Amino acid sequence: MKKYFFLHPIFFSLYPAIFLYSQNINQYKENVLLIPILLSLAFLGLISSVCWLVIRKLEISAVASSLLILIFFSYSRVKELAKSIKLTSDILLSICLLVIFIFLIFLVFRYQKYLHNISRALSILSVILIIMVLSNNAFFEVQIKRLSLLNLESGSIPEENSEIAGQKPDIYYFVLDRYAGAEVLKQYGFDNNPFLDFLKSKGFYIASEATSNYPKTFLSLGSTLNMEYLNFLTEKTNGGATSDESIVTPLVQNGKVIQLLKSKGYSYIHVGSGWDPTRSNPKASQNFVLKGGRYPFADEFTSGFLQTTLASPILTKLYPDPTAVSEKPKNNEERSRILYEFEVFNQIINQGGPKFVFTHILIPHDPYVLGKDCEPLPETVTSKSGEKENYLNQLQCANKKMEEVLTKILASSSVKPVILIQADEGPLPILNPISKNLAWKNASDQSLKEKFPILTAYLLPGNKNNVLYPAITPVNSFRLIFNTYFGTNLPLLPDRNIIFEDDKNYYKFIDVTEKLKTNTN
Repeated sequence: MKKYFFLHPIFFSLYPAIFLYSQNINQYKENVLLIPILLSLAFLGLISSVCWLVIRKLEISAVASSLLILIFFSYSRVKELAKSIKLTSDILLSICLLVIFIFLIFLVFRYQKYLHNISRALSILSVILIIMVLSNNAFFEVQIKRLSLLNLESGSIPEENSEIAGQKPDIYYFVLDRYAGAEVLKQYGFDNNPFLDFLKSKGFYIASEATSNYPKTFLSLGSTLNMEYLNFLTEKTNGGATSDESIVTPLVQNGKVIQLLKSKGYSYIHVGSGWDPTRSNPKASQNFVLKGGRYPFADEFTSGFLQTTLASPILTKLYPDPTAVSEKPKNNEERSRILYEFEVFNQIINQGGPKFVFTHILIPHDPYVLGKDCEPLPETVTSKSGEKENYLNQLQCANKKMEEVLTKILASSSVKPVILIQADEGPLPILNPISKNLAWKNASDQSLKEKFPILTAYLLPGNKNNVLYPAITPVNSFRLIFNTYFGTNLPLLPDRNIIFEDDKNYYKFIDVTEKLKTNTN
């Protein structure tokens, strides 16, 4: 028998991580594969050694290893199928899989004369799977030329050295994900005036007609943190015909705003979200990232990978969450992270300045895991509520937590800070839904008017020039802040609203500013 017929366990162990990456290639870069592949190879080494020690026959132990690998890495898919027949116990499911494995090994021993054909078939299958997924990944990379875009930068912003006299204020930038504007919330039957009145009582200016520049986080933050529109990406991405979000990650993690503030002596404190581009930032002076989650040693991609394997129920026992109420581990982790992001300001506010603090909080964005008083909610509760009710519950939780954090920041600051509270986008339309593939090019005017209005509130102490205006958009937020506090003369850009065609054409942009201005009956 050819020796290469024994290589199928290696290829089968590598395939799941590469396949998962292929399914999410538009959100991640290749470096996320390192830990999952190392874990897969470690598992392969363990399984192969055990099979060899028990069976002592190379042909059979190789087949047994491949079978165990397939069962181990297919656990989440098998579990979904098991739910359809009301089999929800991890222990019972594991026993069933063990019985299936023993039965298959029995068949292998009984029909050893066919081992050559079985090994050859498994080897050919594993190689085909690897070639297919690698070809798909390579085609994606070549098509969008992503490797040449990893150090992408936006257009240049002129640097000016003049600054106002006196101590530099701390700058806090809160991004509340999918937080709608007041008028949209009224359509949902919710009056947000109590929270807005609280902000006004603290000196905030509410931009009552504010809208987002883009309808998705990665575009919105890439634009805001570079104080530029992203039209230049169309030419750099095969005419915009790509679903790759990670192209914009360098613009988010090393935007012009971050660069300029660091050049002016600011430390950059980053409070990490559950979304990979803002989970942590290598450019930050300090990262605050939730520790002790379900997989405290793993990043977002690795955690997702482990959740697909038979290691998932084992790790749940090793890293229990005493406050967990959700069936889905990711929901428990998301709830813990949201609450952590608010709580960590108890540490941040006491750190010396000047500091720029960035926090992206995935609330009121789904998954819906918190009630209006920030109490944990399981899927058994949220599944009985409508999308609108769940959304409004998390929005009220965000209001409650923001009031607490802002009160502490203002009480602890010797120099009144600059604070920007701004949603990156509005809610995914609830009253006027769009298609699942985010085909904004086909969206109705009503959908656009539900999506684009956002919460925007500025605290600009000492601002005597009345530079704020109701319809300001995020692209101008830091241009205005730099002009006010650092003596720059950055011209404000036209406030535009821009959509993309759909989730396969993220950088084919369409300007819909005028549609948002028209009245809709």
